[in-house]
Amino acid sequence: MSGQPARARFTPAGVQLVHVTVREGYRPGAIEARAGVPLRLVFHRDEDTPCSERVVFSSPHVDRHLVAHGETVVDLPSQGPGEVRFTCGMGRYRGRIRFSPALGRRRPGLASRFRSAGIGMALALVIVLAALAASGLIPAAGPMPWLAAGATLLLIGWLTLVARVVGTAPGSR
Repeated sequence: MSGQPARARFTPAGVQLVHVTVREGYRPGAIEARAGVPLRLVFHRDEDTPCSERVVFSSPHVDRHLVAHGETVVDLPSQGPGEVRFTCGMGRYRGRIRFSPALGRRRPGLASRFRSAGIGMALALVIVLAALAASGLIPAAGPMPWLAAGATLLLIGWLTLVARVVGTAPGSR
């Protein structure tokens, strides 16, 4: 169980998935998953030793036979935060799953990030325009200078916003 724990990934169906190789132990031996979401473990047993014939989970108590030189799917129902341990039938191979409530939170979508940034951008625009008017850089003689300055600042602001939001979108790196 050396190295970093493997993180469960989400399937399109909303189930967490982890592949585990069984060969003289479990790889990965440590798994991180999100609490409250079902977890599917696919065991790939690459041996036929009697020790690795079964996998036994502490909670919920699940005891499954693993096919030699094949794969066996074990579906665990959603779990609360905490740790679940699993072992081979003889207790020599050991693994653990840490269920965390914060793990796997998805980043906000593009539209949500635009809305949040747009509110901040509108507030910044109002502050900048008020500061420019107070300093005398925008004459208060009529609406045209205000409109031109406002439109310019708004355009610059939205171009900056688009560059920031699109540049940090998931999958853009």
